[in-house]
Amino acid sequence: MEPARTLRELLVRNRDLRLLWLGNLISVCGGWFSSVAVFAMVYAHSGAGLAAGLTLAVRYLPGVLAGLWGGVLADRADRRAVMLAADVVMAALAAAFLLADDPGRLWLVYPLTFASAAAGFVFQSARNAWMPSLARPEEYPLYSAAVQVNGLVFQALGGAAGGVVVTVVGWRWAFVVNAVSFLASAWLTWRVRAGDRFAGSSRQGWWRSLREGIAIAARTRVLAALLLLEAIFCLGLGGTITAMTYLALRVHDLGEGGTGWFYAVQGVVGVATLIPAAARIRAMGPRGRRLVIGLSCLAEGVLTMLLGLPAGVAGALALWGLVSAAEVVYGPAAMTTLLGASGNETRGRITSLWSATATLSLGVSAAATGALLDRAGVAPTFAVLGLLMAAGGVVWLVAVRPSAAQPAMSST
Repeated sequence: MEPARTLRELLVRNRDLRLLWLGNLISVCGGWFSSVAVFAMVYAHSGAGLAAGLTLAVRYLPGVLAGLWGGVLADRADRRAVMLAADVVMAALAAAFLLADDPGRLWLVYPLTFASAAAGFVFQSARNAWMPSLARPEEYPLYSAAVQVNGLVFQALGGAAGGVVVTVVGWRWAFVVNAVSFLASAWLTWRVRAGDRFAGSSRQGWWRSLREGIAIAARTRVLAALLLLEAIFCLGLGGTITAMTYLALRVHDLGEGGTGWFYAVQGVVGVATLIPAAARIRAMGPRGRRLVIGLSCLAEGVLTMLLGLPAGVAGALALWGLVSAAEVVYGPAAMTTLLGASGNETRGRITSLWSATATLSLGVSAAATGALLDRAGVAPTFAVLGLLMAAGGVVWLVAVRPSAAQPAMSST
């Protein structure tokens, strides 16, 4: 059978990939539903941009430690079993957020967010190592789009629904829905048996295994370039959610569920852009995908800078949609490049290292952005964030220009 040419073909033909996709789709919906509630709860009880920024930073930072060691685990253990255990843990932690709905217990948001994020990064490490093996290499752009579209579809539905529910009945039910979604994800994962569940790597020590993965990434030029891009670009990207939350709740005064409308626009525009873009990226060669990576970062940076300019609610939502359109094409191109440069025996560590690099920058940016918003305001904050994102795109385009980089990267 010929490789799938569109996202729809991939999901219709591939039963096991479809089940994992559905499980992730459901849990992502609950996660976005809960995300709206967490930010609204923190703002309601504290009223500070720094507090919301720290919440996002705590969500990102476990990726540096839990994500890295999760990658080692994914290359040593049954990846399916790791995903099942992580889903159950995340269900329990999601329900525990109900305990933090009080000014005196608001501090519980931070350890709960940290623990939930840590379990989520371990889950992600195992998924990123196992799930690509259910697709052919030619289908990697479509696989990446399938994973990405999960967040976008239910970012739209979960964000809008979360905004309505948080506004009308409060945030408690959002946490209940999130807990149930993780249990549904575990049930669907349980039904899948195929793919490379085991990496087949040598049973060396954990620390040595981690160092081996880092060394492989460092000496593989395209992987090293992707890591550098993630580090720079995500210093800008991490703060955009914090800044968007401030924009929705403090500048435009959209109410407790106001961030949900921005999430909804991001999801709708993202899906509309990603589905046709993934098929186009599948047909490209390595040079074309690398060009897409750089241009998407550059465009998103410029558009992010414009978000700081005075505008009404409709204008801000429209510009946020353009930012989202520029962002979504990055995923299929970058993930295909990453998977093409890493084998099954190291895939857990390589993808986790990439994720850890991104999350470290995202966490630092989220915390710094909260403080910057409180001191400098919206316009300077978006200007700084956009410049960092655009700089990442420029660095990447220079690094992979044909005259200097093409001979060394032709294998990917």
